[in-house]
Amino acid sequence: MGKFIKVYKEIYQHEKFRQLDGDHIIYYSWLLDLNELSKKNKKKYTDGDGRLFVIFPEINARYYCNIKKGKLYRVKKKLKEVGLIDYNEQKVKKEGVSTPIYVTPYEHWMKKEKSEIPGLDEMPDL
Repeated sequence: MGKFIKVYKEIYQHEKFRQLDGDHIIYYSWLLDLNELSKKNKKKYTDGDGRLFVIFPEINARYYCNIKKGKLYRVKKKLKEVGLIDYNEQKVKKEGVSTPIYVTPYEHWMKKEKSEIPGLDEMPDL
């Protein structure tokens, strides 16, 4: 992991994600960053079905994203609803233990939608 995370500006204009706020987008951006690390360690971060996942324990997510516990649960739920992540809820919550989170890569949702978002490849007139 580097000293910064990449936030895709297109997510702010995408109609499907207009309901997301900064906390959602920052959390998703952290997951994208972690997903890149998982790609480098595929053997460790691939499930039995061959799907790549990330591990981001709640305590780390709350610290790095500066999100309170209740808000983090709402953020994860909303990101799952809009299809940016997938995960299975833990039956019994354990401090410091994370369930695998499957992250929809930016390229998957963006290449389908890019043509529908006006002005993404243009500089605005100021």
